[in-house]
Amino acid sequence: MREWSGASDARRRLVAFASAVVVGIGGMALMAPTPAAAQATAGCRVWSDPPGTQRGKAWASCTTMQARAFALCEENSGDRYWAPGPWVGAGQQSEARCHEQAWLVSLSGEFR
Repeated sequence: MREWSGASDARRRLVAFASAVVVGIGGMALMAPTPAAAQATAGCRVWSDPPGTQRGKAWASCTTMQARAFALCEENSGDRYWAPGPWVGAGQQSEARCHEQAWLVSLSGEFR
């Protein structure tokens, strides 16, 4: 499993890795992490099943902030969608899961 960390702005902290640098999710932008951003979310992480896993899962957690995981999933038709996990409190794990007929492509996490 690989861990990633980063931050978006002063109000919300964000971690993401995806094919695109910026991906919109219902008005929320996910940005690729920068070295300075990685320092802002010490104690926060995201991890997942290996890409290509059918019904794959992604997780996010943070020791001092709320966390939410997102899984980027691809259906048999080629359509992609973001599956969100629930917001959880500090020290808990948020889990996002692709549905049965979809495969994990990527993941992201949001921290606040």
